[in-house]
This record gives sequence, structure tokens and C-alpha cells, in this order.
Amino acid sequence: MDCTSGAAWTFMPPADPAIRAMVIAELYRHRADGHPVWKLRALGQDWGEGSDGLARAYGDNVE
Repeated sequence: MDCTSGAAWTFMPPADPAIRAMVIAELYRHRADGHPVWKLRALGQDWGEGSDGLARAYGDNVE
């Protein structure tokens, strides 16, 4: 992913077959000097439980 400043972002996911779900990054709007700008925050968080574990991490009730 490239941005206007010339910075680049690269991610190589792990080759671990036990990982069934992953959040790589968050993309969100932020205000800087009163102007809206996009921000990207790298996370790299994974769950072996798949989407159930991911949903629970964000407060959803999964049965």
C-alpha cells in the first residue's frame, strides 16, 4: 500500500495453518489540524478459533 508521502506498507502473513482468522490492519478517518485524513494502523492479530474468536474479541456473543 502506498501513500502520498511515498511511504510504503508491506505485510507477509504467517504460514501457520492453526490461524483461521486475522485482522491485518484498521483503516479509519482521523482529524489532523482540523482536516479529515485517513490513517492506517497495523495490527496483525490472529485467532485460532476462526471468525468465532474474532467476533468474541469485538464483543459479539457467539453460540
